[in-house]
Amino acid sequence: MRTLAVVTLCLCTGMARAEAPLSAEAFDALTLGRTMTWAEFGQVYGVEQYLPDRRVRWTVLGDDCKTGHWYAEGPAICFLYDDRLDPVCWEITQSGTGLLARHTASPPDAAPVVIVETSEPMACFGPEVGA
Repeated sequence: MRTLAVVTLCLCTGMARAEAPLSAEAFDALTLGRTMTWAEFGQVYGVEQYLPDRRVRWTVLGDDCKTGHWYAEGPAICFLYDDRLDPVCWEITQSGTGLLARHTASPPDAAPVVIVETSEPMACFGPEVGA
């Protein structure tokens, strides 16, 4: 019986470790200088470019680009864009296929948003485009 308890504890600890949210340092290391595509339910809905000093450039596909920054708040990575007063916070974990994000206001069983690195440059339609 004691062996079963130890094995169960080890399995639970392993699962918790695999699903632990990324720290700010780990998130920065995985995203800095990259462009990531965000998709939900198999549908791409936005692209974000991660710049130095935790700055970001975000666009919902077909919309204008927005600039902002990200910061850590507890286990969450929060994004605050120049056109918003309130941050959007996510708990981001790493899986075998990429990064997964769960909005902090979503129920625990909500489907995660998938974040994958793209080699495509980010296309901005405005307002800061052109020479």
